[in-house]
Amino acid sequence: MYASSDQVLTVIEVEGVSKVFPGERSRPSTVAIEHLDLQIEDGQFVTVVGPSGCGKTTLLHLVAGFESPSGGTIRVDGVTVTGPGADRAVVFQQPALYPWLSVWDNIAFGLALKHGRRGVDRSAVRGIVETMGLQGFERHTPYELSGGMQQRVAIARALVVSPRILLMDEPFGALDAQTRTDMQTFLLALWRQVRPTVLFVTHDIEEALLLGDRCLVMTARPARLARDLPIELPRPRHYSMVLDPRFTEQKRTVLEILRPDGDGPLAAAGAEPATTP
Repeated sequence: MYASSDQVLTVIEVEGVSKVFPGERSRPSTVAIEHLDLQIEDGQFVTVVGPSGCGKTTLLHLVAGFESPSGGTIRVDGVTVTGPGADRAVVFQQPALYPWLSVWDNIAFGLALKHGRRGVDRSAVRGIVETMGLQGFERHTPYELSGGMQQRVAIARALVVSPRILLMDEPFGALDAQTRTDMQTFLLALWRQVRPTVLFVTHDIEEALLLGDRCLVMTARPARLARDLPIELPRPRHYSMVLDPRFTEQKRTVLEILRPDGDGPLAAAGAEPATTP
């Protein structure tokens, strides 16, 4: 881990990272990410927005260790990432639960992989069930649950192994508007309680601003960092904050960065990334 003079710890460090996917047959290679540098501190909630297909999910997969960078280095707690690790848990847009397992067994699955079935800490599973508000649903199977409840199970499965980092890839993107709002409020309360370091990919600017301490605004592919925007809104937050003039002003800032009208940093290929204000 890296500590600055005020003892703030840098948990995730992305240094000069590029990612190129080789082409097949007559198709050219795809440069997904180019010369990306960023740092994420201990306990921060960092959101990522950008144009569709710009490489947001690729960045998350690189930090998770599912993909290897074509250039540059990614470090977690000062150690170079070479593959997935127990310090990083991932929640996807679709819950990806095992349909033949109960809620309890889905949550316990990660612990069983880590320690063996006999090593599952039932008190840990019970605790996360209570934290996630899943009491009474332990023996239900996923198809008996709503979409929001299924996503709670997926988050519980990620958190029960006590990861240092929670990586979330549009986890509420498949939910209806009301359930999505409820899950955002729930996630904010959960983060205040558990306080993991979170990297959260979303296409929704309001969601990014409501949840995060910082918003990373990415350029069109190949993705670079257009702006690392501090979200200067008080916590705790509630969805009603989207009506706050300060929220509206920050949303305006993100939209101005993203607009493809010839004035923003996304308008021209190869444009220099904007600096943090």
